[in-house]
Amino acid sequence: MAQSKLPEAVIRLFGRKWVCRRCKKTIRGDSMKIRSGSIHCLKCGSRTFRPKSKERRLKVAAAK
Repeated sequence: MAQSKLPEAVIRLFGRKWVCRRCKKTIRGDSMKIRSGSIHCLKCGSRTFRPKSKERRLKVAAAK
């Protein structure tokens, strides 16, 4: 049977995590700093990020 994840675990895994759109490196950062552009990727220097996708991961976990 599939168990839903605890809210604390979802926040730990996906909260404040961002993925660089250019090189796909995952970083942690405050959403206001990401949107203002004050945080850059440590690997490639880009300032464009997206939130870590959780829909697909949670659906796969529920299917198991």
